[in-house]
Parts: sequence; structure tokens; C-alpha cells
Amino acid sequence: MQQEVYADLLFLINFSMDYLCLYICAKVMHRKMRLTRMLLAASLGGIYSVISLFMNFSPAIELSIDCLVCLIMCAIVFGERGRSAGSIFLCSFLYIGISMMMGGCMTAIFNLLNRLDLPLESIEADGISTYLFAILAAISGLIALKSGQVISRRAPIKECVLKIRISDKEALFRGFADSGNLVRDPLSNRCVIFIDRETFSKTFDLSFFDRYAKGELSPDCPYKSMRLIPIKTAAGQSVVVAASADDVLAEFESKRGKKTLLHLDALISPTDIGTSAEEYTAIIPSEILKS
Repeated sequence: MQQEVYADLLFLINFSMDYLCLYICAKVMHRKMRLTRMLLAASLGGIYSVISLFMNFSPAIELSIDCLVCLIMCAIVFGERGRSAGSIFLCSFLYIGISMMMGGCMTAIFNLLNRLDLPLESIEADGISTYLFAILAAISGLIALKSGQVISRRAPIKECVLKIRISDKEALFRGFADSGNLVRDPLSNRCVIFIDRETFSKTFDLSFFDRYAKGELSPDCPYKSMRLIPIKTAAGQSVVVAASADDVLAEFESKRGKKTLLHLDALISPTDIGTSAEEYTAIIPSEILKS
């Protein structure tokens, strides 16, 4: 028995589903979306769905290829210079979960329509029409998106306004609470807040950090307790310079929507964070924003 498959329709369906899943994933993760990257990744998914019809490997190999294609798609959309490889894996897991959720929702809605025996000509004996498929996909996508937003709202605090005072100067930074920022001073065990170097230099003097990194100590340094902090990155081990400020004040909203002010006992480190924090200018350990 032969089964007739329309490659163009199969590509279009998978392209649309992949694009929708990537869109929802970006919304849930609060990541920027670029249309060209989204279209390229969705096209890859659509092409792979057609090519997979001709693959004849063992189930384990085919599953491995599926996962690899998923990683590549997420790397195309979410890959940014300065981001760790772990963020791509996280997005890939979320993308797979959203795909499974949408597939389950579509199946449940389709079965419900069948059981209700509604007079819909779109529900045929051997499947559903294209426009009904689009309606089911839209409903399932909306459910997945809203579910992700509910989950993200219940997640720990994500952003805050950071006010740093050093001597007679103050500056505000838009901070992002990152659970992956586990850097601590080995001596005092204080957390380290990474500040965008360029933004920091608009108010404060960076030359003291550069001198300290070269082993040059300055008696008129306005920063207290300067330290060399070892860190581990995707590129290997490195060292950053951190110092104590006179005051570090965080203003944020709690999970219940209550505005909270919190003085943070943490070191600050001006660093070229690039796009690793997107539009934010500070990366704050999430553990110190719990009130």
C-alpha cells in the first residue's frame, strides 16, 4: 500500500509550526527575535521534515538527527556572541516542550470535535482540511503562549533598577537577575554584579580597575576592597577585577507586584558584557534579589 504525500504541503505545515513554536519560545524567554533568523530556522525545519521521509536509519539515529536539527534551529534564532552554549540547550528544551504541548493540544481539540459530532465538513474520515489545521494550530499556540507567560510570571525576579553610589557620584543601571551568575569572591564569599563597562565609564573612572589588573595600586583609589576574581566562561578560565561600592541599591517588584528596595552586599565588576544581557546594563545574581 502506497501513501501519497505532498512535499510542498508538508513543508508549509512544518514551516508554520516551527515558526510558531520558535516565536512562543522567544516570547517566553524574553529574547529578541529577528525575522530573517526566524524564517531561516523555520525553513530548515520544513526542509528537514521532507528529507526525513527518505531517511532509513535506526530509531536511535533518527532521534539523534532530530535533536541535532533542533539545536541548529535554536542556535540560528537565539545564538548570540557572548552567550554560553547552555542557553542554546535551554532554548532547545523549551522549544521541544512547546512543540509537544502544541501537538497534544491539537490532538485533544480534534478528538473533542469528533466526539461532539459537530457538523463540520472539515473533519474528514482520513484527516482534516488545511484551514481547520490552521485554526487548531492557532488555538494551541495561544494556549502554549499563555501557559508560558503564566510560568514566567511565577519565576524569580528577573529585572530591577540598580543604583550605585561611589564617593559623590551615583548612576542607575538596568539590571537582569541571572541564576547562572554564581561568581563569588573567594575571600569574602560576596556575590559579584557585572556592570556594562561602557555604561559604567560614563559616570565612574575605569582607570583604577585597569591599573589594579596590571598590579598597580593607587593611594587615591575611590573604590574599596578591590579584588581579582577568578571566573569560568565558555572560553575557559579568566580573571576580572571587582570592587566594593559605597552603596548598591536595587529597586524591583516582587512576585506579588510589591515594590521593594534592597541594599545589596555585593562587589561590582565593570565588564564588557556585550549582548549577553541584551538591553540590560547589569547582570545580578538572582539569589541576592530575594526578599
